[in-house]
Amino acid sequence: MKEFLEKEALICAQCHYCRVCPVYSVIGWESVSPRGRMFMLRSILKGKLEPSIVVEDFYKCTTCGACEVVCQTSIPLVDVWETARADFVRKGFAPLNIHKMLREIAEKTGSPYKEKREDRGKWAEKYKTKEKAEIIYFAGCTASYRTKELAENTVEFFTKVGIDFCYAGADEVCCGSPFLRTGQREIVYEFFKKNYSEWKRRGVKTIVTTCAGCYRTISRDYPKIAEELGYEWDFKVFHTVQIIHKLLKEGKIKLKEWREKITYHDPCHLGRHMGIYEEPREVLKALSTDFVEMERNRENALCCGAGGGVRSQFKEIAMEIGKKRIEEAKRTGAKYIISCCPFCKLHLEQSSEGSMEVLDIIEVVNKKL
Repeated sequence: MKEFLEKEALICAQCHYCRVCPVYSVIGWESVSPRGRMFMLRSILKGKLEPSIVVEDFYKCTTCGACEVVCQTSIPLVDVWETARADFVRKGFAPLNIHKMLREIAEKTGSPYKEKREDRGKWAEKYKTKEKAEIIYFAGCTASYRTKELAENTVEFFTKVGIDFCYAGADEVCCGSPFLRTGQREIVYEFFKKNYSEWKRRGVKTIVTTCAGCYRTISRDYPKIAEELGYEWDFKVFHTVQIIHKLLKEGKIKLKEWREKITYHDPCHLGRHMGIYEEPREVLKALSTDFVEMERNRENALCCGAGGGVRSQFKEIAMEIGKKRIEEAKRTGAKYIISCCPFCKLHLEQSSEGSMEVLDIIEVVNKKL
């Protein structure tokens, strides 16, 4: 890490592209820009800068990956930020107060939300979900406790199209994404073990999730954790939009026309982190002939502002970024902004303050099937 930063921080001195950073666009301080953080890391490693002085600036980052897209030397910047945060945690400079509190809550409830663990699957009580099946629906924390309509629409959709699936209910725990992003890795290994054992017990071979953060974590981070722990990883992982897109392309489902002007917000974990850009757009174009893009889209999309622990610890910053995204959506003339992530939906709804309707793609597809 030290040798890497010695070399790359000097290259960063000549670059200003990383000012695409959504947090930098709100604060304007060089210390919160990717270039600034690289220089601070270099100074910390040389013993010229006390980490405690600048640790907050490393957490004013949504880990959206916009800096990686424009980086002229292809530095894996998201990995750098997450590695630095994990190092700060190990050395006692982090987590920050609210991040620590959320971990303590999660240790008790299996979720960063304060609700009881046994209430996690309450939304599913009106549905007949199986105990065992080769496909499991992993609802995730936000859809289980905050945006239950996404989980409900997913289960209804699966039932309508004949997908045989099971659901773990209260036995499901957080995927660990919020804690990976904030450097609190130890609890993630415990969550991994719990979810893994449930999937094996239920005979699961395929995991489907509505949440972009869960999708990124389970499909990209879990295989690495499995390798570290010596576990066999033989699961397929899909986001619900991939399932919808596949069924649509195969002619197995048809969607009623939706005569509304709509635009699409790329969740960072689905888009930049996992490269899924076209599937949601093709689904939305099958729904509406009046689909319009925002000025920043696909790999250049503006983050909603909620990720990387920013919403929990620095809510004002997160809300300012969210408002910027809503204003961009309004400029398209669209009536609805659609996304594929419960956390994006929750944050953009609050950022819009009722000025624009925010929906998840599964809600629209289920109603228009």
